Amino acid sequence: MLPFAKFHPASLLDLHEWSTLSRNEISPFLQRFGIQPLGRKFPMLRIYEGVLGLSPFDEACENMLGHGLIRTTKVAGMVGLAPETLLEKVRDRNSEYPPLYVFGPRRHLMLRAQIEQMCNSMRNEWQSIEPLQNHALPASRLARHLEVSQSRIDALLINKADLPARIISEGRVRYIVSDVVRRLTPSGSEKTPSATENVTHRPAGGAPIGLFAATAAHAAAQAQTLRSCTGSGADARRGDCLHGASAEAKLSKT
Repeated sequence: MLPFAKFHPASLLDLHEWSTLSRNEISPFLQRFGIQPLGRKFPMLRIYEGVLGLSPFDEACENMLGHGLIRTTKVAGMVGLAPETLLEKVRDRNSEYPPLYVFGPRRHLMLRAQIEQMCNSMRNEWQSIEPLQNHALPASRLARHLEVSQSRIDALLINKADLPARIISEGRVRYIVSDVVRRLTPSGSEKTPSATENVTHRPAGGAPIGLFAATAAHAAAQAQTLRSCTGSGADARRGDCLHGASAEAKLSKT
């Protein structure tokens, strides 16, 4: 029963409950991000880091992640908006909403705990978790990071109805690197990164890299790289952990 601990050995049924996806969808969904089970189950930390790009650095964050995801259709009902209107507001540069995880048509999800915090707060505040380094990148950085031509990235993003998995946060779109790699791999012979390429350890004050961050690399067979996990303080305003929402670059609709 939710919330799950970060090392909870999750079954497909557990992941159905956590993600809102059907049990039949779970395995192909995780393959998009190169996430493999440990035995027949998945430590939840692999899901948090490989899918969301988030790693809990204290008990409060672990509890937040463990409560799972919620569909935007339900969020819309909670805030009194039509689903389409909610999505427009989330995409806006002045959005007050938590990050949106887009995994395909009709797969618009948010962290349930952040939505509940926002609804309970008099100032629309919610707790954030600093994203893992290089788990998701803007379109402008994908080609250099993956060492492929910009034309391949442009071709991948031309069909707006079939984009790679992405995160919409603070008025910006970032594409989940492992899903981009999976789409690039069958299409040509250009170099794509292995699980151990593009590994950058966290500098002082930089973004955390995560214990299982290697799951965000090559979506085919790959080894996992264990690394350290750190995060920012849990009780400060934007820039640390407690959020209203700030204005960022204008986001094109997805």
